[in-house]
Amino acid sequence: MKRSFFAVLFLSVLGIAAAQAEPAASIALPAPQKSGGKPILDAVAARASASGFGFPSNAISREELSTLLWAASGKNRTDKWTIPFAQGVDPYVDIYVAGEEGIYRYAWQDHSLKLAASGDFRAKINPQAFARAASHILIFVSNRDSLKKKGGSQQHWAKWTHVAAGAMTEHVYLVSDSLGIGARYAETMDVNLVRQTLNVPDDEEPICVFAIGKR
Repeated sequence: MKRSFFAVLFLSVLGIAAAQAEPAASIALPAPQKSGGKPILDAVAARASASGFGFPSNAISREELSTLLWAASGKNRTDKWTIPFAQGVDPYVDIYVAGEEGIYRYAWQDHSLKLAASGDFRAKINPQAFARAASHILIFVSNRDSLKKKGGSQQHWAKWTHVAAGAMTEHVYLVSDSLGIGARYAETMDVNLVRQTLNVPDDEEPICVFAIGKR
């Protein structure tokens, strides 16, 4: 049976919309901002978690996200990172970015985002109001492969990853303030959801989440 012109046009529009709704498998981030901004002592003095009530909910640009992720663990020398990982091994805490279209893993190797899961999980990852309002949720997860290169036991891994995550989140706080972004650390998360959605192995640990939104 022949389809009318309008039926064909309608199906074509549906196909285009579906294609547009599909998140990109990989996103190349623009170069991060590495100079300027608020003086470091001013940033330290102003460093604070954004209030959970009326949490900033404006969208964060890709340029701002690029700078935040680079500050959290990105390369700032040929084979070194902005965070002091033990003995210079590859970063052993991965950062995932949950936004409207899906969850992406930050790939420090080429400063890009790699799709890990499609869909908006922000309100499911953390049930608190500030997380639901956030432009993005950053999820910090230990990286087993990098830790194995370092050696040691599960007990050592827990210590190393938590120390690294602490340094990473402090960088996010300081840079967020300089960029006019509200940020709030939280340990509360649906760990089972994170594990299942991101296929986190049993010997890797979702450590914390970080809500961010433009003021």
